[in-house]
Order: sequence, then structure tokens, then C-alpha cells
Amino acid sequence: MLKIKKIEFMKVLYDDALTQNIFSIANITFSNYETINGALLYWQQNHSEEHFTKEGDYKFFYDLAKAQYFASVKFPKDCKLTREQRQELAYILLEERGAIGTYSFLSTKPKVHFHLKKAFDALDFPEDFDLSLFDSLTVLRALEENDESIYVSLPYDRDFITSYFNWIRLAVQQHHSKLLPYLNRIPFSYICSINPYLSEQFLIEHLDRLNLEALQHNKSVLARVTSSFKRYLIDELLKNKKHIHPDFVDQIDDFIESNIFYRSFEIVFLPEADEIPVMDLTYFEYDRGSYKWGGSEHLVKGIPSLISQKYDRYGDIRLTNQQMDTKFTNFTKTQQKLFTAVCELHWLSRYKNDIDWSYVCQYNEHLTEDFLSAHLKYVDFEALGLNTDIAVDTAFLEKYIHRFNHTKIVPLIIRHLTEDFYLSHKDEIQVNIDVLYRYIESIDLEEFARIEVHLTEQ
Repeated sequence: MLKIKKIEFMKVLYDDALTQNIFSIANITFSNYETINGALLYWQQNHSEEHFTKEGDYKFFYDLAKAQYFASVKFPKDCKLTREQRQELAYILLEERGAIGTYSFLSTKPKVHFHLKKAFDALDFPEDFDLSLFDSLTVLRALEENDESIYVSLPYDRDFITSYFNWIRLAVQQHHSKLLPYLNRIPFSYICSINPYLSEQFLIEHLDRLNLEALQHNKSVLARVTSSFKRYLIDELLKNKKHIHPDFVDQIDDFIESNIFYRSFEIVFLPEADEIPVMDLTYFEYDRGSYKWGGSEHLVKGIPSLISQKYDRYGDIRLTNQQMDTKFTNFTKTQQKLFTAVCELHWLSRYKNDIDWSYVCQYNEHLTEDFLSAHLKYVDFEALGLNTDIAVDTAFLEKYIHRFNHTKIVPLIIRHLTEDFYLSHKDEIQVNIDVLYRYIESIDLEEFARIEVHLTEQ
């Protein structure tokens, strides 16, 4: 076996001009093999179903569900390692670089990759093409079922209808960032109904085009959106007298407030760390003990690797201040409110004089003690008390206990309830055994058990 004596990682690099986005360079010193200098660690968008790149680099995928990106290592041209040795050494380098938590590995042959643009270019759209003729779930279901009557009712020849529907059927399963150039060619109701990757940011930006009746059947998306957007969804459906999905028609409040209502439909954008298989080393061995290779402490995080600096966890591009200013200004008041419920603290601070702080306090999950303390004059404590998606210290609650409205239940306090806090404020806060059980999923279990004893003794 080849014995690795030392690995040295050079500083992180990033260059948008490169088709391969290099995030580190490694030099590997062996005790029984010649030194390898300049191994390039990079990520790249995946465009084929092959396990290897054209240059022979093995692909380590970020997410096997989409196989959209992979990471790999490009070795110097004079490197004489075999393909299998390169594959194993690439794994070692990526793992030691501190980034292996964002990778998964191929265990079965992936599905044939769908080339969205190539398939679109092959379509021969008629000059009188009218997207609205297809933007109906009734029409789309008829096409899915190959109902002969639909080919008679649509004013296009059968070959085009078949080819077009085959394209949109595959297109709507792609990440929404890939669909942006084709939104005037894909029925939005189909996107709402089928696409599992839609982010709340995407939904807000295209609010006027959403088919909310279709969206309420998209359980993967509903499992992810915030209570802010779910309340908007329900309110709009009720206002327009649309049917409510039978799953939550009789438990609307639970659907809106619960983060686990559709837990089984959650989409994993990145594999969990404990799902990453450990590779048995066949060709190399090394023992670094507690020593960290030079440069390995600079962790690569996000989706994928340093692309997290450009995209958020759901694949939406991070905008510059100028870009967001333009977008925020052009938002309707409703879009602005929905945006402030999900946006990061930077944007709340930037637009602090133009936003509805009661709405922010009630719904935004990014709020922190430091941020709230720094923006205290804006904080609506009654609304903040309804926010169960944030974590604050009991010291913060103690400090501002009298600013909450204790004539009714304050969910934020119940969520953070401890035995000591309960005993100190039991005559002030609204809590009983039924309230305690209602919030059992969000209270520390040990604290829950201790508080339960006090409440049952009353």
C-alpha cells in the first residue's frame, strides 16, 4: 500500500470563469511513492449519467436524488496512479479537506439524465401556441391519462401535443432554477402540482402566477414552507371559495402551525452526515492521529461546496444588495410581507423602516436574541410570543417577560419552558396540563416531565 506521509491543502480558490470550480489544491507526500503536487479539488454541474468525467475523474455526488452536482479531484498529468487509486485518493482528499459531509456516492446506475434545453430545442412550437390552453389541471390530467378527447379539443396536431407534454412532464421535475428560461412554455399549474423542489422564495416571487388549488396537493413543498405561507395559502383558498385538501380541511390550524404535518414528504437536498458511507481503503494508508493537515480546517459547506456563497440551501441564487433592492421595491405589499417571514436577518435590517414588524416577529424563523435586542424599538412582543420557530435563552424571556401579553397563551414561552421558569412565573403565564401537552413536541422532554408533575399536583 502507498503510505501517505503528509497532505497540504492550499488556500481556497473560486473562479466563476472556470467550468470547473476549484475550491482547493492539495500536495500529497508519500513515504514510498513520489510526491503529487497540485491535485485540484473542484465541484461541477453534472451533465451525463457516467460515473467518470471525460478526463477519468470519479464523480462524488452531492445529492443522488438529482445527481445535479458532483465533486472530484483532477490529478496532474504526470500522475501515474491507476483509475482505482485515483478514485480512492480523491475520496481521501475530499474527506480530509473537511467537505465530505456534502457528498454521497453512486451505488447504482443513475437514471438517464434529462437534457432540458436539448429536448426543448427539439420541439417545433406552432406560431399560434397558447400556453393557457394547457394551464389547467383538467387538461393536464387528460394528457396524463392519454384521453383521446383531449387531442380533439386542442388546436394542435397530435405529434406536437405528445412531444410537448412529454417534455413538460419531465421538465417540471427539475429544480426550479433550471425552469426560469422556460416559464412562458410550462403550465404553472403543473409546476405547482408536481415540482417537489419549489422554494418559498420562488413561490413568493411568482405569487401572481401560482395555482394555489394545485399547490395544496404538493406535499413535498407543503412540508417545507413556513406557517406564514401556509396561512396565506389557506386564506386565499377560503377567500376564493376553493376546495381545501381533505388532509387538513378539518385541522387547518394544525396544518398551518405544525412543522411535521407532512414530515414523511420532506425532500432531502443534501444527504445527512450519518448517511455517508465509509470507504474501506485498499490502496492507501495513513495515520495523522489528532493532527489536522494544513488547510483542512477551512471547511467547505453548503450546496454544493463554495456555491453556498452564491445559492441558498434550496438552490435560489443569493442576490446582491442592489439586486434585492430592485426586487423588494417591485414586490407587492403581500409579497413583501411573505418575504420578510423567510428572509435572512441582513434583509430585515436593511429594510427595517419599510416592513411590517408584527408580521416579522410572528413568523420569521431567523430571529435571534442579539438581533431582537439590537432592534428593540421595532419588536412587537405580542406577535413575537406567537413565534415558535425561534430559539431564545430563558434569560431573554426573563428580561422582557412583562412585555408579552399574558392574558392568553404565549407559545414562545411555552416552547422554552423550564421548571425554574415555570415556578418563577406560574402565577403570571398562562399554562395548564392541556397547554403543556399541546406543545410537547417543542419542549425539552426532561423539563416537560418535571413541569408535568407540578401541574398534575394542582
